[in-house]
Amino acid sequence: MNKIYTIITLSAAAFAFSQKPLDKVEPAFWWKGMKNPELQILVYGKDIAKNEIELSDGVQIKDIQKVENPNYVFVTVNTNEINVPKFNINIKSGKKKLGSYTYELKQRNPNSANRESYSSKDVMYLIMPDRFANGDEKNDSSPNLTEKANRNLPNGRHGGDLRGIINNLDYIQNLGATAVWLTPVNEDNEKVYSYHGYAQTDLYKIDQRYGTNEEYKELSQKLNQRKMKLVMDYVTNHWGVSHWMIKDLPTKDWIHWFNDGENGFKRSNYKTTTQFDTNASEIDKKLALDGWFDTTMPDINQKNPLVLKYLTQNAIWWIEYAELGGFRVDTYPYNDK
Repeated sequence: MNKIYTIITLSAAAFAFSQKPLDKVEPAFWWKGMKNPELQILVYGKDIAKNEIELSDGVQIKDIQKVENPNYVFVTVNTNEINVPKFNINIKSGKKKLGSYTYELKQRNPNSANRESYSSKDVMYLIMPDRFANGDEKNDSSPNLTEKANRNLPNGRHGGDLRGIINNLDYIQNLGATAVWLTPVNEDNEKVYSYHGYAQTDLYKIDQRYGTNEEYKELSQKLNQRKMKLVMDYVTNHWGVSHWMIKDLPTKDWIHWFNDGENGFKRSNYKTTTQFDTNASEIDKKLALDGWFDTTMPDINQKNPLVLKYLTQNAIWWIEYAELGGFRVDTYPYNDK
């Protein structure tokens, strides 16, 4: 009888774990005192839209948006109306609480709103981090990421990282550089050819083979101490096909999907001149804008208001978190405008 009871208990525990209602919250935190007080919080979990969402401490929900995929809910709040530093996002079914996330509104750094961007006065130094310097061999490969370090492969991961850049700031400054532009360092968990970083799979996380979010912020702060700036290579046109949201699209029109293509894919014609050529055909113009950059890079639909809000908040989050000196926007001609 004891054995039967143990099996039933373990099975119930396994079922509860598999039904975990809250897997991701993005952005994970925000700040008080932003110019736009409206914040849209993405809440993700299995069938989360079938449950109720309540906020603690009297925090009011301005808007809740549910989409065709029940695993997503978009919650909008007004941060000017929130008078506590932290509040809970509670997932409930009736009176039963299924899960909770503590959301924090941090204080902005002094003079954060007066931050200066790079300009024509700056000397920009471009670095592809995987190819620059290896400052921490322990992170060359990660058990959580698919492609491992292999310096024998010309297009493989070679081990360069953020620590390698931090260790060589004297060298960079002595060259006369006043701004450092890194090719993308957010997670790129594609199977091969991921060292370039342009097929990102998590927009809020630094790739573990480069380091951590904290190390990225450290690099920026150490550059700022030298009166130098860190410039993020920001990719709005496409994500990696292995991005967690691409694997479970909030809406079908989150990306540009071609019904006559395999798994929605149709390659861009790369005809960027169609964006200013008054005689260009609409067919060519549309394929240049909406076609995928490659088979592993689905084209993001910035005309979807939820997508645009997600990208805008993500960009602001990185500026505020990492004290950035600006963006270089990748593949700008291919973006919706």
